[in-house]
Amino acid sequence: MDIRFLAMAILLGLAACSPEPAPAPNPPPTTGPIPDTGVGLSQTACFGTCPVYSITVYPNEFYQLESGRFTRNPDTSTTGTLPAGSWAAANAALQTAKFTNLPTEVTRGSPACGDRLVSDLPSATISETTIAGLRTVEYYAGCLNAADKPALDQLVSDLRTALQVDDLVTP
Repeated sequence: MDIRFLAMAILLGLAACSPEPAPAPNPPPTTGPIPDTGVGLSQTACFGTCPVYSITVYPNEFYQLESGRFTRNPDTSTTGTLPAGSWAAANAALQTAKFTNLPTEVTRGSPACGDRLVSDLPSATISETTIAGLRTVEYYAGCLNAADKPALDQLVSDLRTALQVDDLVTP
């Protein structure tokens, strides 16, 4: 008997006796929101044509968008998937802005707004949902001398980029 044939027979016999591989763990859902997670950005109307929308992205890149006035598809709700890395970019923006340290209200009349105010700018609501709960920051861009204005303006801009607001919302 040829030694190669014998070696092959032994290897095949051993392979037949090996235990069945363990089933793969269930992957996270690829569509739909993931409970207890999410990064959201909403912007309100101004006296001009500022788009009104609310968008939330989840760790699987799934997004939910509510479009209002002055958007590409007014008064619609849409869902979809953002490009890979969108969730990470949104979280990086929150980390860079030190989101957990920002005041929860930088709006007209709040102490964090300061005393210099201009009108006709949109407000933003920035939110992060984690297993620990929901944290929301309300921000009016017209709070000119708010101590956190530079961080909040940059955060809104970074989230608009991460969440592809111009592609999904802007007419």
